[in-house]
Amino acid sequence: MKPLLALIGACCFALAGCSTTSVPLEQSIAAPADRVLLHQAQIPGSGHLIVIRDSGFIGGGCFATVFIDGERAARLDTREKASFYITPGEHLLGAALEGSGLCAANPGKRERDLSIKSGQVRLYRVFTSQNGDLDVLPSSSD
Repeated sequence: MKPLLALIGACCFALAGCSTTSVPLEQSIAAPADRVLLHQAQIPGSGHLIVIRDSGFIGGGCFATVFIDGERAARLDTREKASFYITPGEHLLGAALEGSGLCAANPGKRERDLSIKSGQVRLYRVFTSQNGDLDVLPSSSD
């Protein structure tokens, strides 16, 4: 009976760890400057893009690489955020788990259309689905 209960408990724990949870902007942590690579200069007329990576177990041992227009813009750990100042207009925002070992075994980059206006602040979250797929979608600030 004890092995069965242990198995059920392990399954419940595994299922609970298979999704990520959004992190409110005020509870997110700024990524270290050495992992935020592009679009750091605040240019007059630019839009402000904030990307926050969810918290959670799955993928937590790997950095999520954030791409802007196909270029590596930042590497985020769980609960971290990065801010970017980008020109108004249409862009592609993407995310992927990159690295070696298990990090390299994940699906490729997922990209989404992003439209931003001068002076506009846009918030996006990087999350991992229950299937283990990393994705990036618009978010509210809460």
